[in-house]
Amino acid sequence: MSSSDSAILDDNTIVATDLPNDTEAAIKYIKSLLPVNVKDTLKYPPIVFINQIYDIIHNKTLINRELEILQKQCKIQKLTIGTCDFSSAFILYEDYVKYILNVYPDKPCITKFLNSILPSIKSFGVEKCVLKQKFKLQQYELTELINCGLLLIRNQESYWISFPSSGNFIKRYIEGRKYIIQIIKRRKFQEILESDLEARCAKVSKINELGFKYFLHDIKGSNDINKYNFWMPFENCLNKNILCNWNGLDL
Repeated sequence: MSSSDSAILDDNTIVATDLPNDTEAAIKYIKSLLPVNVKDTLKYPPIVFINQIYDIIHNKTLINRELEILQKQCKIQKLTIGTCDFSSAFILYEDYVKYILNVYPDKPCITKFLNSILPSIKSFGVEKCVLKQKFKLQQYELTELINCGLLLIRNQESYWISFPSSGNFIKRYIEGRKYIIQIIKRRKFQEILESDLEARCAKVSKINELGFKYFLHDIKGSNDINKYNFWMPFENCLNKNILCNWNGLDL
């Protein structure tokens, strides 16, 4: 195996890199749930939340290990959404670059940041001194990156990696998430069939903007709601015992 086909983790384990791992496949699945108009127009970048992956792969140790591999391969860019001081989301690196260049196609400072600086950072945050001393960025370049939305001020000495119009995306994300949870909370027993919930959300713009399944994976993965499957028997129906699969959501 050549060095280009492998990666060495912090525990010196050598892993193959030429095949997608389970976490990368899950990332691409979540990305596919976004509405076509969002993907085609690049209105928002295809952000994936760690909770969405937790809902698909029920092994956090495996997920964290495979995210480490993807990060070392520069296949993902970690992000922090909102005010949390940890990485709660990420995006495929190629999608991040595509989105940024679609918004700002002719800015040398941004091209320099994407091609030469960001692949070396491999984190969701960076110190100001690193950008100035190691990567030789001038203050006017830092200001331009901030104004364009690629850097978000964390404190006087550091930044978070971000993306243009992140505020609009976060607003839509929070509104849609809250709407779904409130529907369930208002139920008498705080539970609802998944199919009924999806039907109620079908014509709600704040849900459709990112997609019902997109929100549902995030809410379930964060354990704000629990999903359980059960069978309900109906006797003497057409002289047969018919079993119907109901998916319930219990808060």
